[in-house]
Amino acid sequence: MTIKHGDQTYMTDNDLTIKIMGLWPSFNISNPELKKEFEKKFGRGFLGGDDLVSYAQPLVSSGMDFEKLEETIFGDMYNEEGKNFEDILFNKTATGIGRGHSLGGLSGVVLGVHGTKMIDSGLTGLCSSRSLVTSSRRRETGTADIAIPESLQKHPKLLKKYMQISEEVFNLGKEFKEKFGKMGGVETFNKVIPYNNPADLFIVLPLDTMATITAEVREDALNPNGTFLPREIHALSAMFPEITKEIGQSTMYKQRIEVPRDNYMHYNVFKDPGFPNHALELGTELGLENIDPLVVNTFFDNTKGFRVAANYALEAIKQAQKSDNPKELHEKSLEAMYALRKFANEYNESVRIQIGDTLSWRVWSEQKRHSTLRQTVESVYSGAERALKGITPLWPTIEVAYNENDFEKLNGVLSELEKNIIIDNRLKRKPEVIIPYAYHTAKQLMLYQEFLDAGIPARDALFAVPKNIRLRTSENYDLTNLIDLEFPLRLCNTCEPERKASSWKKREIIVEELPDLEPFLKSKCNVGFCTEGKYCNQITDMREYDEGLHKATKQYMLDKAK
Repeated sequence: MTIKHGDQTYMTDNDLTIKIMGLWPSFNISNPELKKEFEKKFGRGFLGGDDLVSYAQPLVSSGMDFEKLEETIFGDMYNEEGKNFEDILFNKTATGIGRGHSLGGLSGVVLGVHGTKMIDSGLTGLCSSRSLVTSSRRRETGTADIAIPESLQKHPKLLKKYMQISEEVFNLGKEFKEKFGKMGGVETFNKVIPYNNPADLFIVLPLDTMATITAEVREDALNPNGTFLPREIHALSAMFPEITKEIGQSTMYKQRIEVPRDNYMHYNVFKDPGFPNHALELGTELGLENIDPLVVNTFFDNTKGFRVAANYALEAIKQAQKSDNPKELHEKSLEAMYALRKFANEYNESVRIQIGDTLSWRVWSEQKRHSTLRQTVESVYSGAERALKGITPLWPTIEVAYNENDFEKLNGVLSELEKNIIIDNRLKRKPEVIIPYAYHTAKQLMLYQEFLDAGIPARDALFAVPKNIRLRTSENYDLTNLIDLEFPLRLCNTCEPERKASSWKKREIIVEELPDLEPFLKSKCNVGFCTEGKYCNQITDMREYDEGLHKATKQYMLDKAK
């Protein structure tokens, strides 16, 4: 339900809407009698996952003859024993659904989800799912877009304060974007805005991933300390029975969520802060208030074969970087990529490096999307609590600096402030931005505490927590993610600024631990040419490169793709 405040109507965390955008598998029924019966019994004229996966065995044994499949289903529907077809279907599915991924990934749905930005942090990064979501860096957000946790209706004074503070932050974000643009550090300033605005999520969910979400919701509901997942995640799970019924996957879904066999991983941040957490424990042990990433442990099996494979990949990269002919460069770059892939695949288990780090809540939400990287993260609630404790003693100084517009006063506490929140170096160079950044961060965190003191549930109080708070992480890199998949993307200049800066710090400590990998720890253009719209000095530091070669090679690549 929406909330009326003043002359405006605002969305709440209870306004989640879902649109089914696609499903798989789906096979239109050609037999008119069978189609009529399916429409009558199930409200659909196609065979869905329940039917196709349930009859997978005869489908496989008959060589994917779908006409015979229809005949088989028709025969079961009008069987001589008078058995109920739904029971036959249920029993066929039940023989295999407990096996899990082999069947749970065969069917699924594509959803368009509209809700608050909490769905970004709550749903992206599922290990067998892909998604695109509204970017808080790019979206034009105004005060009319403020989302209100529904529970605030019972606290009119706090609701008024929440709206005043939120409106100030939204207006500043808009003002600074117009004044400074992206390069002025506004990307970082926008991290002061909480996840309290709208988002649209395009998400692909296999059956097992739906079961993962439902398992998280059920576990959350059983927690004696309360519920910590956002209300919208609970609401989505509650919609799955109707969604799976509509797309013909209801039988498998209901069976899958009752089988005591785990599903896909999900790096979830909305966890009970009272339960032990490895990333938090590790951060405390390492003293990560120094904010720079640290190596926790390393394993490197530098065998003769490893060195031979590494040299093979390096030679392929060298050949690509020597080429100045667009056609040849494109081909050599692909060969270099294949060589890196081959090296990483064959010797992936030879390299392990664990890194303890802190990232803003906003950037951690981006990092988890790359689901090949094994990682753990502390609860967002423990991160918010630590930020609040760290900033509260600084509040008198921050308030005076804000009221008197005195950067020197704020500068005296910046190092302490930075232990609790992310502060981009570009912000430090702009007093007119960094002062309100610190001020509104502190105000919102203190409002978060007021919400908790008033008995507002912690998951609702999060709507006042800025996305710039630091969360402790543990990241486990293997060879594949170091040289081929995850890391090269994050060293690129097009990467989100905080993520890029953090990755270059990690590169420095990884090279110290694993100097043999130094030639591979480069941005993705290491394979010979840049695929971005504009190239930067990263590639010109590696090879001779100019605008002509850049455009011609990219055009050749695109022509090949037509």
